Amino acid sequence: MLSDPDRFLIECERLRAVYQHAPLTLSVTAINAALTAFVLAPVHSDNRPLLWAVAMIAVLVVRWRVGLAFLRRRPEGEQCRPWAAFSVLGSLTTGVLWGIGAIAMFPASEPYQLFLALVIGGMCAGAVAVNGAHLPTVLAFILPSSLPLAASFVAQGPAWRVSALMIVIFASAMSLVSVGAHRAFGERIGLQIALGREQRKLSDANDQLLEEMAQRRTAEATLHQAQKMEAIGHLTGGLAHDFNNLLQVMIGNLNLIRRSAGDNPRIVGYAQAAEQAAIRGAELTGSLLTFARRQSLDAERIDINALLREFEPILLRTLGVMIRFEILLAPGLPACNADPAHFQSAVLNLVINARDAMPNGGRLSIATGSATLGPEDLIGNPDAVPGHFVSVVVRDTGSGMSEEVLARVFEPFFTTKDAAKGSGLGLSQVYGFARQSGGHIGLVSKPGEGTTATLWLPVEDVQAPSDSP
Repeated sequence: MLSDPDRFLIECERLRAVYQHAPLTLSVTAINAALTAFVLAPVHSDNRPLLWAVAMIAVLVVRWRVGLAFLRRRPEGEQCRPWAAFSVLGSLTTGVLWGIGAIAMFPASEPYQLFLALVIGGMCAGAVAVNGAHLPTVLAFILPSSLPLAASFVAQGPAWRVSALMIVIFASAMSLVSVGAHRAFGERIGLQIALGREQRKLSDANDQLLEEMAQRRTAEATLHQAQKMEAIGHLTGGLAHDFNNLLQVMIGNLNLIRRSAGDNPRIVGYAQAAEQAAIRGAELTGSLLTFARRQSLDAERIDINALLREFEPILLRTLGVMIRFEILLAPGLPACNADPAHFQSAVLNLVINARDAMPNGGRLSIATGSATLGPEDLIGNPDAVPGHFVSVVVRDTGSGMSEEVLARVFEPFFTTKDAAKGSGLGLSQVYGFARQSGGHIGLVSKPGEGTTATLWLPVEDVQAPSDSP
């Protein structure tokens, strides 16, 4: 059962087929009208054949212009209804001119009647061939052009009744052929509509499948990366914890040695150097503990905008004069639960990385805002609870990172900088701080297009995970 939109679509296709064939159909009709007028001219002393031919050609010109307008406007749906009426009316007018006008002009002699029957029969057959897609248009020509001729044969006496019967049979046969052509055309267009609909469904399903496959690959890659970072975190956390205990023992004993050395400057100097190295080692293990989310955080209610405003002078001194810096603070941000000192340290690490990516200068901006993250946004991050977050976006116009570098950027000690310019622990600390605070961090970067780092921290009503290891 076809729906109304499908029926309108099929009707429009029927009319399109009729109007597309109109130039050929109307040209043949005009030629036949001119030949018929030429044949009749010697029989009539007046201008009736010429006037009839002019009337016929005028109707054909109007039909031709209507066809051009239809093809130019390409109506759809219910807009095709008036065009169907134009098609039927034009065909009916042409059929009436042939059926009544020609009979009124033809003499009742066998050669002329045979000529007329052949012309009208040929034109009926042609109408079926080119306009069979639209049954009303075909019947509007066949019936008024052929039945008056049959009626005139009956009126001429018993000898012409067989000819009249043959015309009726021919018109009936042409009508039945038209019905078959009309139905076949509709079935073909209906199948094309159904096939197109199924193809669109298949294409949509294929697009959806490809999108789901891409999402699954992204989720698998994200989960794999999270599992890798989790494993690295466990490993580095355990080592850093044990190593930090050893360093504390060393620092304590070196302090005792320095105090016991008295006035021996050599021993005091050696002890101080060793103690400073041990303290530096303890700071590095502290960074590793932050990454492994084993660092003690003093979470409290903080105002992100206020902390950034307070921290802005330090950031300006860090960036230098070659980098244009702007800070955009969204008004009315909710409070967060986070450690303020570690938050400022995380922002400083992001700014330093952005600065190092712009050795020849550039633009750096920090913008705050709010966002709602769902489970799909936190894949691979079990420390964050879906909900409302405050965002801090650090965007630079630096050199950017490739996908390979981006995949490893949070790993401890991974860095693309020279050995003297970085330890590879800055982003690891940011990663650990975000996770331990119950937040999230994301990086978007392409070579030559800069980097955008987004730090999300949960709003006050979302409790951060426990600090315990």
